[in-house]
Amino acid sequence: MNTTFFEATPGQKQLADIGRAMMDFSENYGKIHGLRDVTDDGLRVLNELSHVGNMLTQVGGVWGTTVKDFSDADRELIVKFMQKAVDIERR
Repeated sequence: MNTTFFEATPGQKQLADIGRAMMDFSENYGKIHGLRDVTDDGLRVLNELSHVGNMLTQVGGVWGTTVKDFSDADRELIVKFMQKAVDIERR
């Protein structure tokens, strides 16, 4: 079967999987660890994980995210997440 123009490549599917994992981590962090002692900076990181994760799920879409849309900070967050080195600051 030939791939169509709109079918995601294996690389795009992998980025989408990473993005979904980032969003799941952010969503479930409070359920697992609680949010009571999380600082404003920690909440900012959780929000960024959701935002950047969502961007990753749209890479390659017709009107989706492109590589140029990711800032250096976004790329650094992705690398930290992949290395399991994301720090959610707590009091």
